[in-house]
Formats: sequence, C-alpha cells, structure tokens
Amino acid sequence: MSGTDYHTAPAIQDDLGVKLILFIGGMFVILFLVNLFLRKVLGIEKRHFLKANYVNDRHKKVEFRLNLVSAAGVAAAAFYGYGKSGLYPLYAVAIFALIGIFYRIYMEKKYAENPREYLVTLFEFPLVVLFTLSLGSFLFPDFSIF
Repeated sequence: MSGTDYHTAPAIQDDLGVKLILFIGGMFVILFLVNLFLRKVLGIEKRHFLKANYVNDRHKKVEFRLNLVSAAGVAAAAFYGYGKSGLYPLYAVAIFALIGIFYRIYMEKKYAENPREYLVTLFEFPLVVLFTLSLGSFLFPDFSIF
C-alpha cells in the first residue's frame, strides 16, 4: 500500500449518518419548541403535530394541488441541475415552500376560527428556516448553500 489508509472511509460515512440523525432530530425538537412557544405567547390552541390543519375544503384542495406542482417543480429542478449544481432542488424547495406558506397564511387569516392563528404560521416559518440553516451549517460546515 502506498501509505493511504483505506479504513477511514467507513468512519466518515458513520459520522455522516450520526450528523444526519442529529440534524433531523434537532429539527423536530426545534419545530416542536417554536410551535409550543408561539402558541403559549399568542394564546392559541395546540394543533395536531403530524396532521394537516386546513381551515376549509378549498384550502385542502388548493394545498394538495400546490404540493403536486411543488413536487414536479423540485423534480424539474433536479433534472435541470443534474451535472451543474446540486443546489437547484434546494432552491426549488425554498421557493415552493414560500408559496405554500403564504397561501396557508392567507387562508388562516381570512377563514380560521381564531383570528391570530395565522401569526403562528407567519412567525414559525422564518424561525424554522433560520434554525435549519444554523443547525445545518454547524453540523455540516463544509456544505455551502450560497
């Protein structure tokens, strides 16, 4: 052998797996804590964590269609970015997430039972994005999104 240690590759892969688990677990904890904090401060009832919360049937139908378009858009961005940049799908996810969040905020503001319900969504999304970028850059310092 020419001085190259071939036994370090599995350790790097194991480290990546641990980081991914920490990242995903950290995001669930952050999402839960941000949601809990905002609901306490604004005095709004707790939503079911894994269940979609639609304010009416129209909201459900339009959001379903937005999700289909989003999936197709992310797939198109992945095909377009193949061989060019792996960040195209990430940018597409961000754009479609913003569209979906703004639609949800509009529907909650206009039709929700609690008039302050939309504030949780409005404050939750940027905080989650900020925490995601912070935690991601801490756990994966070699990965640059810009």
